[in-house]
Amino acid sequence: MRYLSIENELNYSKKRYEFTKEIEYIFVKNNYIQIKPSIFEDYDNFIAINKRTPTKSMVKIVSDKILVLRPDITTSIIKSLIPRWEDDLVLKLFYHSTVYKNEGKEGIKEIRQFGCEYLGEKSIKADSEIVNMSLDILKKFGKKFILEIGSSNYINGLLRELNIKEHQENKLKSLILRKNKIEIKDYIEKFNINKEIKEIIYNLLELNGDIEEVISKARKFYTNDLMNKGLEELEEISTLLKKSEYKKYTNCDLSMVGKFDYYEGIMIKGYYANVYKEILSGGRYDSLTEEFGKSVPAIGFCIDVDGIMEASKDRS
Repeated sequence: MRYLSIENELNYSKKRYEFTKEIEYIFVKNNYIQIKPSIFEDYDNFIAINKRTPTKSMVKIVSDKILVLRPDITTSIIKSLIPRWEDDLVLKLFYHSTVYKNEGKEGIKEIRQFGCEYLGEKSIKADSEIVNMSLDILKKFGKKFILEIGSSNYINGLLRELNIKEHQENKLKSLILRKNKIEIKDYIEKFNINKEIKEIIYNLLELNGDIEEVISKARKFYTNDLMNKGLEELEEISTLLKKSEYKKYTNCDLSMVGKFDYYEGIMIKGYYANVYKEILSGGRYDSLTEEFGKSVPAIGFCIDVDGIMEASKDRS
């Protein structure tokens, strides 16, 4: 970020410090403990887990092996904790740190993030707490916001029916992530896909809106066991939201695809009306822990600190 003067820079830094303290208070109030993640990731290990992350966007460092400045903090935390995990352990952690992105001619971008990880709790209790904290934070910094809720189990179950190669599935996920309906349709025409499955994919971007209505609509299409599991998880969240003042701030999107490949269950993305990018993102990622030697229930989210400051310009 460029500043007009030293005074502007110091005022922005002061405001950012105040905001981080407000976010930190919400985490501490919910009994989360701060953790400091490692700054480096092994390049080969990271791309093995996150196959859709463009390698050209990573900031690489060459020593005796190739390392990257962390593109994602969750992977760094899980890599550190899971090899030492003890049975029946439950941890509630938060962090305030930076991820790094190579933007080519524009250079290296530092993205300040706040985030949390709830580890060792499989039940709806953890999913509900993460959704509610997300809403608490979004409401704290703006009046016009929405939390979109999706399910990686639904989308992964659907794509499993296509029986296509991994790189083809990754390509399709990227098109769905960009909400490019025309390219999605053109791309799947290349494959010999059951007519019923094609119909769901053609209508996937329309499975968006009130969570109860979306679930009801999705039930009218073909589903398999994994897709049903995703809808059942969303139904549990929907039941809890019925009793919440926050329901009007939520939206269900069954076409939701995460930027990273490790999500397995509920996914969330938070937006403000005056900012044209996601400010908050996260979800359940139990399968990521298996990559480091042990299956541990895990869910969390991260917040773009500078993005939330931009969104809060109109905060009274």
